[in-house]
Order: sequence, then structure tokens, then C-alpha cells
Amino acid sequence: MTTAAPTLEEITQLTRQELTTARKSDPIRECGRAALLLLPDDPELCLKLAYQKLHDVPYKDVKTCWRRLYTDASLWKVVRVVGELESKGRGEGDWIDEVVKLLDMALILTGAPEREELVELWFSAIKAVLVTFQPDFESSDRPAKRRKLSPSMQSTLSAQLPHLRPAVRHPIARATNPSLASFQTKLSNPQTHTPIIIEGAIEHWPALDDRPWNNSEYLLEQTLGGRRLIPVEIGKSYTSEGWGQRIVTFSSFMQDYILSTQTPLKKENEATGYLAQHDLFAQIPSLRADICIPDYCYCEPIPTSLPHVKATAKLEEPLLNAWFGPPGTISPLHTDPYHNVLAQVVGYKYVRLYAPEETRRLYPRSIDESGVDMSNTSQVDLDEGMAVHEEVSCWEGCGGAEGVHGDGDEHDLVERRRDFEEQFPEFKDARYIEGILGPGECLYLPVGWWHYIRSLTPSFSVSFWFN
Repeated sequence: MTTAAPTLEEITQLTRQELTTARKSDPIRECGRAALLLLPDDPELCLKLAYQKLHDVPYKDVKTCWRRLYTDASLWKVVRVVGELESKGRGEGDWIDEVVKLLDMALILTGAPEREELVELWFSAIKAVLVTFQPDFESSDRPAKRRKLSPSMQSTLSAQLPHLRPAVRHPIARATNPSLASFQTKLSNPQTHTPIIIEGAIEHWPALDDRPWNNSEYLLEQTLGGRRLIPVEIGKSYTSEGWGQRIVTFSSFMQDYILSTQTPLKKENEATGYLAQHDLFAQIPSLRADICIPDYCYCEPIPTSLPHVKATAKLEEPLLNAWFGPPGTISPLHTDPYHNVLAQVVGYKYVRLYAPEETRRLYPRSIDESGVDMSNTSQVDLDEGMAVHEEVSCWEGCGGAEGVHGDGDEHDLVERRRDFEEQFPEFKDARYIEGILGPGECLYLPVGWWHYIRSLTPSFSVSFWFN
């Protein structure tokens, strides 16, 4: 049974009530009396103050009060924008874009602590307005307003492996829908903490069939016509020079990076946009309803002590993250502190895995100049490693992913190989396993295993971290 979305008047009234109800235990009180008195009359100034506090220290050290101040200031601005509609006359939708931006920025930057349900109600109200969009507050027979999309936005994401695909020489073991008991047995012994590709475990997901994520129109519908904002990584990977992050609308991301003309493998000088390791499902719960947490994530892995993996607190629930991008997006060689089930929903990915015993040959990074601990990431650029060492390349006859494009001559390759071997003399001896992950398949990745992942087509995946 579905609950009707609130009207703009109802959600505005509810928001005012929530924002003006004082609670002794409310963490926002730590911001101080001056900030709280200023909040209703000058939310813009409060936004600037809170934004500064969000960036003064590492995010994990930001006090909840400043996250709440940013959220509540955003909500006050939303109330003001909507309150001006009657006096100014309802426009052609610019106010919707402004409200969506305010709400999404609050979610992305702060998580909207203690305001998550209120923010979601706002999105429900806006969706209802978009369905029956009218030029004024009175009923009319005019049709709903729809945002015009370019022809490419109507297409279905490619589901075919490209002709040029990696060769799998050392395949990852596969299993068809193993029982929960057998998977628990596997996790109860550190010696059997080994990767497998699981087939047939998520075929019931709506995201694969009834509510397909490979349908761009469906994704746009779930993001308010593409108006929702998402954080996107720009560049080859977070280890590359020039890498950065931007917050863009979902429609811009789809148009610029997903549905535009793609080649199976992108050249390094072509910008790549990747929605990577983002809790999209907390931000957009309607997409969360299209998937389920695999039962395997509720197994109890026996703890292991690996010197290159930091200890983590016990998770009450698995951590979910979305990974959505075009062909050529990569996750560089790294490890995670949790066990992981990576579920592939749309497209194909090449995965290469190295056991914890190979850590020395993968040359982990250390703390960088800015003080960030990068020890979970290899210094080795695996694409370069495969380009200069054909014996470990998955791209037979082309020397590496970028070699597909004919980059460099033989003399240049010799120079690159010599430089690479001087830096990483033991890399070519590191043993690995590999595979191609397709729609409806899951990769179980044990804690501490090094992994490199490259999208071969437009790809949408979900990771489930658990311990």
C-alpha cells in the first residue's frame, strides 16, 4: 500500500514545524545560540558557516551539529523558495531545480542527520508536482510538463561485450548459487577465504528485469527527470594526475559520460566520469527498492590478521555503494578492509585479483604529501604493467589496455619497460587470478585481496561490504 505524496503546502508546513520545534537533545544546539537565532532569517549565512566547518577538518571528525546546521539552513532556503511561488507566480520549473539542488547538496555533503525522512518527503512532493505540473496553483486541463531529452537519452545501455575483450588465462573459480551453509563454511576457515564468481544469486532483483537499470528512461524517472545531483569522479582514477570530483545532475552525467559515443577502451587524454563508491541508495531510496542485500553478506567471517589491512569495527549492516560509469573506468589496484560481494547489474567488468601473499610484489603506497594514508593502494599502474609486460597482459597482441590505440613505438616500449622494472622489479612475478563479471553475477572478494577492475561496457554495479 502506497502513501500519497504530500502537497507543497503540507510539506512546507511540516518542515516549518520540524525546524522550529526545540529539543534539548538536538545536536544542532552545539552550534551555539547565535547561529540558531540567525538560522530562520539568514539561512544563506548559516550555510556558508556550516560549509566552512565541514571542510575545516577531515569529514570523519566533523561534528554532527555542523552537518545539521547545513541541512537545516538548506531546508529553510527551500521553504523560502516555495513560499515565494504564490507571490511571484509559479515558473516553468526553475524553482524545482533550485529546491532539488539544495536538498541533494545537503544529502551529499552531510547525510542530512535526523532529517532524512523529511528530505525524502520533499522529493516525493516534487515528484508529484512533476507528474501533474501546472503553470499555476489552480487545476487545469493542460498536460504535464516534461523535460525535453536528446535522442541519445532514450537508448538502452549496451549489454554486449565488445569484440576486443580481455583474455582470461587464470580464471577465478565459479559457483552456481551456493547454499548459505556452504558459504558460511567457506568463511569459517581463513584458508578458504578465496574469491569466487557466484552465478544465479541475484536473478530475482527488479533492477535486472521489472525495473531495469539498463534503461536510461527508467533511471531518469527515478532521478526526477535527471535533476537529482550525484558526485562524479573525473579522470582515469584517484591515483592519476588531474583527477578530481564534481557534483553534476544525473541527466548531465548520463548525457556526457554514459550515452555519448563510447569506444570499448578510452584513451588516457579522454575525460572519464565515474559515479564511484557512493551510497546512492541512501540518497535515492527508490533505487534501493530495486535490489536486495545478498544473504551471503550476513555470514560471519572468521577474523584474519593481515599486516596490510587495518582493523575495522563490526558492522551492524552491510555497507552499500554504487559504481556507475562508461567503458574504460577503472578502480586501481587496491585492497579493502572488509569482505565484499560485488554485484553486477548492467554491463561487463574485467577483474584481476592478487592474494594477500603477493603484497610485497605490488609495492603498496605510504602516507602521501597531504597526510592521507594510501597504504591500501598499489604504486603499480596495472595498465602500464600490462603494456610493458605482455606475459602478464590480458590484452593479447596489443601490449595493454592503452596499447589498443597504438600508443608509442617499439623503442618507446623498451624505455618504458626499463623504467617500470627499475621501479617494480618483482611485479611481473606476482601471481593473479582474473575473470569477466557479467550482468546477474556476483564476485565474492575476501578482505585483504588486491583487486583491479575495469569496465568493458557501460557498467552499473553494487558493492556490499561486510565483516
